[in-house]
Amino acid sequence: MNRFILFLSCVLVCYHGAAQPGNQTVLGHTDSLRSTILKENRKFYVHVPAGAAGQAATQRYPVVYLFDADAQFAAATSMIQYLSTNYNALCPQMIVVGLLHPDRRKDLTPTHVVADPPFWAPGASKTTGGGEPFIAFIEQELMPYIDAHYPTQPRKMLIGHSLGGLAVMQIFVHHTRLFDSYICLDPSMWWDNQALLKETKRALETRRFHGTSLYLGIANTADEGMDVTTVLTDTTMATLHMRSALQLQRYFEHNQQNGLKYRGKYYQDDSHMSVPFIAEYEALRFLFGAERK
Repeated sequence: MNRFILFLSCVLVCYHGAAQPGNQTVLGHTDSLRSTILKENRKFYVHVPAGAAGQAATQRYPVVYLFDADAQFAAATSMIQYLSTNYNALCPQMIVVGLLHPDRRKDLTPTHVVADPPFWAPGASKTTGGGEPFIAFIEQELMPYIDAHYPTQPRKMLIGHSLGGLAVMQIFVHHTRLFDSYICLDPSMWWDNQALLKETKRALETRRFHGTSLYLGIANTADEGMDVTTVLTDTTMATLHMRSALQLQRYFEHNQQNGLKYRGKYYQDDSHMSVPFIAEYEALRFLFGAERK
């Protein structure tokens, strides 16, 4: 943990020290396009490695797509930037596309639910279930736009947390080839009576995933005094989120014959909101083979 804290400090120093003309720190810029599928303008953040504008302008880069950019873009982009520069080669330099969500419950849920979850405000579920149109927007409109306007390579990665992790799993199961690598962070697999969790189990048992990688990070959201075993045997609403994520982990572990490059980890000392940063760090090292032997 001390090594990770030191790493985090270095990332923040790197981030704040990357001054641009005018004494501004610029990590990326905002772009947008008009979606005919969603019938609205969609904004997104884009980070392009500095070399793309210099002598290495002919170089092309893998692309990371990231949900919940308002919360996740700065940390993820800073980490990728640090791990790929400053005498590091732990991952390649990459373009990062951070998607913004006018209605994240609509974008990131695969099915519509009538009843509001107990921890949601009344009426919050009215717009749920827009996942498939949102994925169609990504595949048919956003990706072609990014490839046309930025120096991209074919290799693509997707990162999502919470409902974003649920959307990651929806794409992994139903649109597997859309991305080469997936980072799924404390996903909301409890959604709609665990419907997608059950679909994932069937897919892992019956399909092949050669050429695809996935890292699963699970937070500790259990009450004091509970451990993984007690969470898995519990049946209350209080443990449903963590229990569903742990069940997902078991499904991956029990189906290692399907060709998927997989790793999952339970972060006992991290909450739902603290887990993304440390899990992304370890995921990137796993996915790009930058671990100490």
